[in-house]
Amino acid sequence: MKASERGRAVQPELGLALGGGGMRGWAHIGVLSVLERYGLRPGVVAGCSAGALIGAFYAFGYSVEQMKQLMREQRTRALFSLRFDGQGLISNEPLREYLRYHLQDCRFEDLPVPFYVVATDLESGKEVIFSRGPVVDAILASSAIPGIFAPVEINGRLLVDGGLCNNVPVSPLVHHGARYTIAVRLHRESTALEPSPVKRRRNGEDEAEGRRISLGMWSERLSRTFRRNGSERQPNGFDVLGRAMEIVVTQLEGYRLQACRPDVLITPEVSHVGMLSLWEEKEEIFQRGVAAAEAHADALEAMARKLAKTTATTERS
Repeated sequence: MKASERGRAVQPELGLALGGGGMRGWAHIGVLSVLERYGLRPGVVAGCSAGALIGAFYAFGYSVEQMKQLMREQRTRALFSLRFDGQGLISNEPLREYLRYHLQDCRFEDLPVPFYVVATDLESGKEVIFSRGPVVDAILASSAIPGIFAPVEINGRLLVDGGLCNNVPVSPLVHHGARYTIAVRLHRESTALEPSPVKRRRNGEDEAEGRRISLGMWSERLSRTFRRNGSERQPNGFDVLGRAMEIVVTQLEGYRLQACRPDVLITPEVSHVGMLSLWEEKEEIFQRGVAAAEAHADALEAMARKLAKTTATTERS
């Protein structure tokens, strides 16, 4: 599948930062659909982890409708598989092949929209920002949750999840010269360890699904080794890993956003979806993104008016 909007008009002064958050990242597409409705077309994008993936599709030229179609067609669990080489629990090779199929072997330099991806250097602990080289490798590095996925080696450096440094990367947008910035944050400071039961509609009947699918059916067997006293209420090992990572990321996220404040901060209510969940209710997550963006309608309308005036002034001069 090739993107059909490679030559679409964008607004160079508008930057968009898409934060990490695992399967919560489907909410980014919902936010993009609302921005499109208000005539907001970011001319520079920065992403971390799940935000890097969605940001790459946008920067490559995929429309919101195309991204929604890909979201609906692809079973998330098929993008990951177990590995037993001691470097990580989960292999990202299926995800690598998926990204290569849809993004080809594109490089940052070839993208029609400037794009930045954030990862973390495992040895130094420092932030690494990609704006050149292979896009797929950068996405995989930015998404490599420590202990779950093996670090990704690029240019002699071992890289892991960018959320450990800059989970909602507004700063690359500012350094690029974006005059207006919108950021999407997928974490809330008060998130709970266990998600709330959700409603599913199957064959016309509503069913309560109180048990989360964590990293596929096979991971449930692995996680049983972490349970105590056989209690089903005791969070399993993947829940604990995901929540521990989320605590670290959320705290740092708050500091980074205070230091580099976006003009509009959109925070979808997706705390019921675990970071390591492969929960398949993507449509609901998408709609949470839509609702969160619509809550900022006045600010988005005002930004669209400012950008329209800037564009008109530029065209006259």
